[in-house]
Amino acid sequence: MPVDDAGPDGPLPLRRRGMLGVIATGSSASGPVLHGLRAAAREQEYVLSVFSVSSKSSAAVLAAVAGLQLQGVAGIVVLDGYLLAELAPVAGIPLVPAASTDQYAGARQATEHLLELGHPTVWHLGGPEEGPVARARERGWRETLERHGAEVPPVVRGDWSARSGFRAGQSLAVESGVGAVFSANDHMALGLLAAFAEAGMRVPRDAHVVGFDDVPEAAYFAPPLTTVRQDYLAAGRRTLATVSARIDGVPVPAWATVEAELVVRESSRCLKGA
Repeated sequence: MPVDDAGPDGPLPLRRRGMLGVIATGSSASGPVLHGLRAAAREQEYVLSVFSVSSKSSAAVLAAVAGLQLQGVAGIVVLDGYLLAELAPVAGIPLVPAASTDQYAGARQATEHLLELGHPTVWHLGGPEEGPVARARERGWRETLERHGAEVPPVVRGDWSARSGFRAGQSLAVESGVGAVFSANDHMALGLLAAFAEAGMRVPRDAHVVGFDDVPEAAYFAPPLTTVRQDYLAAGRRTLATVSARIDGVPVPAWATVEAELVVRESSRCLKGA
């Protein structure tokens, strides 16, 4: 068998330029980031070998790398970028995190949009505070309000589910002065809209709501949801460009982001108070 490297248990197979490994954990193994990466790989005729790990321990992640190396992959994409810390001891193969949407900039767009509609402030339905995505979106919201000199309301916390969004909406519906809400994802926004409707608050007449992600159902919410779109195909293309450059020895930054896009729909049309 031809080889180009040696591992602790003997020689490794010759790396194949068009074959890449992917390490995924939990929901990322079937999520939109992987779907976007697969679509980009098909465009560029890359073959992906996906290794899903149930544990985020160093041993589990390093075992995934070893398994992919035995398959002869030329480089490895890590869907959960924070796992790269577990891969510090690995040498001899390019390792890159999957490119992602600029979460902070997307949250700024959402918050700016609501402020431009004339709201004195914007409430935030945030995700779990221990998550890096939720933290980035919350920071974008908070710092945008601070730059405008607007009051920063307390964050209402959810767990990404529509159920948690409904509970948050019930509490916000009885707060005075809630005219604009930026939800950290679309599923929580769906629950929020249902709670507002149950409380007699009509969107966009009585309040404006913006989500994040642009899930396929967002255009069919009642009302259709203004949201921040994540372009997973563009992120997949950017990831492949990064890993390809690393394979060729080009010193490009490992972490890459793509721009978010605000998609305006009925939930933030200028009908409030009409």
